Amino acid sequence: MDRFQEMQTFCAVVDAGSFVKAAELLHMSKPAVSRHVADMETRLGVRLLHRTTRRLSLTEEGAVFYSRCRELLSGLEEAESELSSRSGAARGLLRVNVPVSFGIQTLAPLWGVFHDLYPQVRLDVELFDRVVDVV
Repeated sequence: MDRFQEMQTFCAVVDAGSFVKAAELLHMSKPAVSRHVADMETRLGVRLLHRTTRRLSLTEEGAVFYSRCRELLSGLEEAESELSSRSGAARGLLRVNVPVSFGIQTLAPLWGVFHDLYPQVRLDVELFDRVVDVV
């Protein structure tokens, strides 16, 4: 198992306050999230979370580990961001609102090419069928 992914999963569980919410945020199944955390606890030899049917809380060891994981993940994000800004590569979210016909006929054939050219850019395309007053 990838330790980085385990740390991301563990932090998501703590931040979300539940395995179910973390699974939704990470686009993973709840059993996969549970397995990541359980595997990490087994590998570390400590319990990181107190689990009850109604509550989830950090153990003392879990609080220390969570703090260190957050530091590591933040450091990695900063390093990636710094390198990306130096490279001048486009990244982030691009929102596009266009009429349905234009989106289907003109933009749709280009989405794959755009993604290949700019893999760090996420597209959020909204197609609409309403008259827009541009004035």
